[in-house]
Amino acid sequence: MITTLRKRLRRFCRREDGTSSIEIIWWFPFFTYVAYSGMDLGLLSFHHADLERSLDMTIREVRLNRLPEGEEKWDHALLKRMICEEAIISNCSDHLALEMKSIDPRVGNELDPNTYCVDTPEEIRKPDDVVFEQGTSNELMIIRACLEVKPVWGFSMMGDLVKPGKDNDGQWELHAISVFVHEPFGGSSSTSDEDSSETTTGTTDASL
Repeated sequence: MITTLRKRLRRFCRREDGTSSIEIIWWFPFFTYVAYSGMDLGLLSFHHADLERSLDMTIREVRLNRLPEGEEKWDHALLKRMICEEAIISNCSDHLALEMKSIDPRVGNELDPNTYCVDTPEEIRKPDDVVFEQGTSNELMIIRACLEVKPVWGFSMMGDLVKPGKDNDGQWELHAISVFVHEPFGGSSSTSDEDSSETTTGTTDASL
């Protein structure tokens, strides 16, 4: 009888019926977790690339001093609106903050290491301390944008990999920095076109 039990036990240990379901139970949550993290990574990369592209396109207009029609000066609200018009970001104006200041290339002074974002706690960075300078002709400027993006899945591994990571509201902080120099003419594109047309007319009259 003992021999018979040993044979049955041995046959039971060798059987593989139903083991695939055990593997699925162990591996399915892991692959699901990785898939969700991949979605968050794609969303993060898309928003970061979109923010950098929108910032570069806006700064090009600032560098050439091409103010939109009806505007008199560059300010924080105008730059936010221009960046959000170029970006594909929902509720962009509510989640975007900008800092801009002039820098001395010989000194190399930079922006505050503590980035200011929409939801930055006041004990870390007070809104009154945020610098936004318009700059003048031939002045070297640095601008930093901070965009807060909410992840699709709040439990993905991206929350631990993203630096500086999530804020108190569970959003990611995406940063983009650009450096530019104001063009020396200090006028809008329309002014430059008028000047160039007058110069051309004067040259034509002189030749006649």
